[in-house]
Amino acid sequence: MGQSKVALFLDRVAAAARGAFEDVYAVQRAGGEKAPGVETLFEEPHADRAPVFGVMRALQHAQGRCFILAVDYPYLSSALLCRLRGRFEASDALLMAPRTQGKLQMLCAGYDSALLPRIEERIVQGRLDLRGLVTEVIEEESGELVNVNTPEDLHDA
Repeated sequence: MGQSKVALFLDRVAAAARGAFEDVYAVQRAGGEKAPGVETLFEEPHADRAPVFGVMRALQHAQGRCFILAVDYPYLSSALLCRLRGRFEASDALLMAPRTQGKLQMLCAGYDSALLPRIEERIVQGRLDLRGLVTEVIEEESGELVNVNTPEDLHDA
């Protein structure tokens, strides 16, 4: 995309998260740089590139229930995060993910660290996707859950 997603969106997404959560952390790949302005956790070194490793690191740190959020949601608001948090806290779901426009948003979801053994087992099996872990889906059509992954997405954002 020409610029890192952290440089493009971290400040905005972290501000939205701080309006909804008491503690906000960033997770970076092993050997990466600290995220500016956010306490940073680092993944253990691994050869694969998949979000599951960042999710695993966040859950190891949380040791309980937490909300995991990617940096590439430029339209995200604190109000939406508060609404999603409330739904997750009222549920006993181990992984509650919103679905917008037919797509699950696995990196804007509530997770429980009780999933760690299943995540670790799936990694050993080479199953790096997160969708197979969802226990509850929230339909969300606010328009705020749009990821930016390509230069075209960035232009639209």
